Amino acid sequence: MAIQTELTQLTGAGISLEELEREAGELQLELDNTCQQLTTLRHQAAIDLERHLIGELKPLAMDKVKFKVEITPQTPTLTGADRIIYQFSPNPGEPLQPIAATASGGEMSRFLLALKACFSNNGGAGTLIFDEIDAGVSGKVAQSIAGKLHHLSQSQQVLCVTHQPLIAAMADRHFRVIKETNGASTATEIERTIVRIEELHSQQQRRDEIAQIAGGQSAQEAISFASSLLSQATSTKKAVKQRGK
Repeated sequence: MAIQTELTQLTGAGISLEELEREAGELQLELDNTCQQLTTLRHQAAIDLERHLIGELKPLAMDKVKFKVEITPQTPTLTGADRIIYQFSPNPGEPLQPIAATASGGEMSRFLLALKACFSNNGGAGTLIFDEIDAGVSGKVAQSIAGKLHHLSQSQQVLCVTHQPLIAAMADRHFRVIKETNGASTATEIERTIVRIEELHSQQQRRDEIAQIAGGQSAQEAISFASSLLSQATSTKKAVKQRGK
């Protein structure tokens, strides 16, 4: 009995070609309608994203930026019937081009930060991770990035790997990442790199580490600079907290 049932399923016994064609047509129509609904929603979301993203980028020293979501049709897949490309122009006079082809390292860092900021209040990830978001940016831009990261930290946990003292100073907690080798003592022992992470608990530890980042050594000038950054960061965070009340 089981063999007969399986044979019937394989041969399609009892189902005419016309019925199969009709069913396929109905499924194709359902797919087309669903894809069209998704395309309509994407066009509406694209308008909001373009406006919101440009607003997030302007404080990051990109006040002349242009951004557009290009949506073109393609053969339906699991993600719909649209091909989506982010078109980007960082400077006046430059044409819109795919962001992967035109953005520098610093521009891409700021773009990704702004993009995450756009979705920060939409029930996204509870933790945001930024690995050297300050790559290729100047001190002034780094200060703007630090402010944006602090803003994101009000609603989500933010983990940030940075070599920029302006950004590190704004953190609520600091961790030092240390790379070292295991010190192979014999010819047969393989030397390996070990990564350790330790939390910096005291204000002095935090100050000295920021001084190391800023000056390469804990000279008095670097320590004074680090102290001023931490003091300024504390004042900024207090002001933001007061505005939020």
